[in-house]
Amino acid sequence: MDDESYPRTLYVGNLSRDVTEILILQLFTQIGPCKSCKMITEHTSNDPYCFVEFYERRDAAAALAAMNGRKILGKEVKVNWATTPSSQKKDTSNHYHVFVGDLNPEITTDDVRAAFSPFGAISCPKSKRHNGGKELTRKNTEIC
Repeated sequence: MDDESYPRTLYVGNLSRDVTEILILQLFTQIGPCKSCKMITEHTSNDPYCFVEFYERRDAAAALAAMNGRKILGKEVKVNWATTPSSQKKDTSNHYHVFVGDLNPEITTDDVRAAFSPFGAISCPKSKRHNGGKELTRKNTEIC
């Protein structure tokens, strides 16, 4: 029994420009029923790639094992589990940015960290430098 939370979509890359969605579906449905295929060809300098979605995870896993490294129209394709940008995002619901501007050039990152540490953990104080002439001076700090 397939759980909807398990991935069922494969990324298929390094495709020849002559490969079509129809050809991909013909090849991959030999392994298991496919729900959809979406070809991405808009990048003129890169090879086309596609996403193949299966109804069942086990069929997608079988296709991954069977098709990765195979040649399609003379090119060795790369097949991996597809990932979505949202699945890679960090939870930042309890993460805040504080901007402190117009700092004296003598203020160091350690000074800023010491000033804000009583309010909680600081993940990354970043100093931005401003070119006010010949030398760079510290003008702003972002507290993450």
